[in-house]
Amino acid sequence: MARIRILYRKSGLFTFVNHMDLPVIFSRSARRAGLKQEYTAGFSPHPRISLAPPLAVGVAGLAEPADFWFDEWDGNSLFRWNKMLPEGLKILKCAEITGDTVLAKSIDAAVYSFAGADAPLDSGAESVLCGAAESVGALYACSCEDGRVTLSVGELERCGAGTLVKALIAAGTVSGWADLQIERLAVGRWDSGTGTVLPLI
Repeated sequence: MARIRILYRKSGLFTFVNHMDLPVIFSRSARRAGLKQEYTAGFSPHPRISLAPPLAVGVAGLAEPADFWFDEWDGNSLFRWNKMLPEGLKILKCAEITGDTVLAKSIDAAVYSFAGADAPLDSGAESVLCGAAESVGALYACSCEDGRVTLSVGELERCGAGTLVKALIAAGTVSGWADLQIERLAVGRWDSGTGTVLPLI
């Protein structure tokens, strides 16, 4: 049995696929690739999978972590699995993980990028986003450059894209989600020494 941690990208039209549908999509693709997953015990067994905190629908994820358990894994497994994934979903890298630490407990930060769909964002948007994250004690870092606001946050259950977009709407910065292009650039652990979110593999 191998516990494999992947970093995957969710982009394009696939960003509109609900986070809760990902386990089925990954598992079916793995099965088509000839990979055998380990199943949970109990009356309703299902493949063992652990995902990162959910992404809001429409938000791209550029390096999302997830853990999968397989009966066997070799050097060709990732290539075969990637070939069976739908367009907009791609595994970027993988590593075998030892130990029993739960993935979610290894994650305490994420980096979001906000841009205007039709017009650049300015320092006013930066101020709103920073204030929204700070109000729930989640702000690590914030910057605005070339019309794009980049935000490093913790408390991911309380400070996701939905919370931040609501703050922009309430401030009159945008009228709704359609005015924005949002990406989650990284998910991992906050490192105060470097001021960055460290990836988990």
